Amino acid sequence: MKILSLSIALALGASSALAQTSVPHLANPINVEQPNIQIEPASYVRSNLVNKSHNARLKARLAKYGLTKKNRPHLYNLIDNQLYQQDKYSESGVVAQSYGATTTENCETHPSNVCSFFKHMGFEVATLPGTTEKYLVVSALNSERVPTNYTFIDLTLVDQNGRSITLPRYAEFFGDGTEQKRKSIYSAVKVDSAIETIKNAERIYADAWVTVVYEDANGNEVIEDRNSKVEYPRETLLAILGYIEPDETLQTEPGLMSTASIGASTFAEMPAPTIPIGSNVTHPADIATGTETEPKIIVCLNRNYGDCDYENIYPSNTPNGDMKLKVPFIGEYVIMGKVKTIYRPDWTELNVVENTDGSLSLEVGEKITKPAEAERGSNIFIQTKEGGGATEIAGNPYSEIENFFADRIEVEYIPYRTRTLTRLHWNITRNEGVFGDATLYGRYQDANWIMNIAVANEPRPGSAPRLETIVIGSTGMGTWEDLDHPPMQIVYSCLAKGSMILLPDGSEMPIEKLSVGDTVLGASQYSPNIRLPLEIKDISIGVEAIPMVKLTTREGKTLLLTESHPVITQAGQPVWAKDIKVADQIQMHGGFGFITKVERVKYNDAVYNLKLGRTKDDPKHRVNETFSMFANSVQVGDLATQSANEFKEVVETEQDVLIRLPESWHKDYLNSKR
Repeated sequence: MKILSLSIALALGASSALAQTSVPHLANPINVEQPNIQIEPASYVRSNLVNKSHNARLKARLAKYGLTKKNRPHLYNLIDNQLYQQDKYSESGVVAQSYGATTTENCETHPSNVCSFFKHMGFEVATLPGTTEKYLVVSALNSERVPTNYTFIDLTLVDQNGRSITLPRYAEFFGDGTEQKRKSIYSAVKVDSAIETIKNAERIYADAWVTVVYEDANGNEVIEDRNSKVEYPRETLLAILGYIEPDETLQTEPGLMSTASIGASTFAEMPAPTIPIGSNVTHPADIATGTETEPKIIVCLNRNYGDCDYENIYPSNTPNGDMKLKVPFIGEYVIMGKVKTIYRPDWTELNVVENTDGSLSLEVGEKITKPAEAERGSNIFIQTKEGGGATEIAGNPYSEIENFFADRIEVEYIPYRTRTLTRLHWNITRNEGVFGDATLYGRYQDANWIMNIAVANEPRPGSAPRLETIVIGSTGMGTWEDLDHPPMQIVYSCLAKGSMILLPDGSEMPIEKLSVGDTVLGASQYSPNIRLPLEIKDISIGVEAIPMVKLTTREGKTLLLTESHPVITQAGQPVWAKDIKVADQIQMHGGFGFITKVERVKYNDAVYNLKLGRTKDDPKHRVNETFSMFANSVQVGDLATQSANEFKEVVETEQDVLIRLPESWHKDYLNSKR
């Protein structure tokens, strides 16, 4: 069971909007009534803001949350300017071009990249900390490849008439800042309330809008407005919430549970199936026993040690462009109903064939036009906060990028009284789970993995199949506790082979000669100036693919280390090697060192790092304590220090945001803070 963070808990009870800048939690919800209107027939559409009805629709959406021309003057000026351009061109007889025509989706990147990634992230059941109250939470994210000045997202789970099921919620982001290019949003409702509403609905949709403002190559601000609707499996959603709908073909039986009212008739509520409805994911998972304080799937690049969940090791002479992230995906999803078709990313049908021997197989059918109630076909994505966009799974050896995941899904029908359940199963090994964009082979703090499965599902016998979306993956913002599907963290850090490590007796030994259980001289993070013997608990061994950092001190000492290896400064604080500059002072054995030279050096040999701990006879052990050691007399952090300082949260002030934002946005931003 997932636990909702306290920040969301507080937001659920708030009544006013709070604009967001650098901190990735959500705006407070506004309790507004959704109009009773039919769902529009397009699920992933870009507004044409020179169209008066589209323009008015955007303004109405903003006004619903209290955002008006008075408190968001620059945003409204940009929106109004679209109509001004239309009127100007109409007078001259020329067809106007919307500013939004310069779309970020037309970027020239590797074909596996999704340039602008606007994605529903599925639904979860969550419990507020300190309570027993369960919530249904839906989420979505938007990630651009280019920096943005402004992003507005709103999200609601609705029925077929557009009536809200979850509380409508919006979030604003001014500039990218530390949030960078990915923005996420959640919308929630108590489970008891959700069950009653969904029971009375015919179909369930997640409805998200995003408005983005960025600058084009000429420095002009471009405004884009997009909508995405997907249909979630209604019966499966109810089952995950703990309610199995009665079977209308059965009358009340002694073995059934208490009655439940459906429409004008009364039927018995069915017992839950013996197999769990929903997802059961074996990989990727947080499988190693590490020191991280919250669940994380640690992917180590060209390294392997105790905290690594998955290592990605290439020979040292492998060209950078040939190194791809490799992650296994193994698991299943059980859906209420009979899945008749799985859709590839290009919307080619994979139709389920029931063979005479009772087995099932998939047969390639026709390519259809993308349906209105879906967003994407079946595919797996890895999406990083730092990089923007997303990268699709490629398969091995990087061929059939589009269809690899969809073609690997296996289908099994499971009888359940007079109905059918469908188990969708996939087994993609680590060597097959290749993501074909070499830029993913780098350090990323918070990488989402997202499995999107589009199916045509027959909810009940004899009913018409409907296209429904299944989403499995990590949360978009990392604000959950007790994650079933935690996000990934991609890391690397080590010292060059031959680095001389100081021992307690004053002698030195090359790092590659040391073993687990040996003792070295070092210090605790809490007392970096006090020397103490430390035991080697684990050793990371790998190769380095990118240029390393070579530090030279005034005392003539040199050290070759990876760019993210921590170096202890004069103040006793760990700083990445790549951030050390000439004239910096660092801690060394016997005093301080003065940096006289910092170089980038190509390196093609083994690299090592040590995980240290207090010896058995040292009574001062502390939980999550990290340590440092001396390599070529330079005081550097161990593996735990690296993990603890791999990524740091940067909290921005209002002044930081104002400096970053164009002046035209200042009033909008300051009003959002009130």
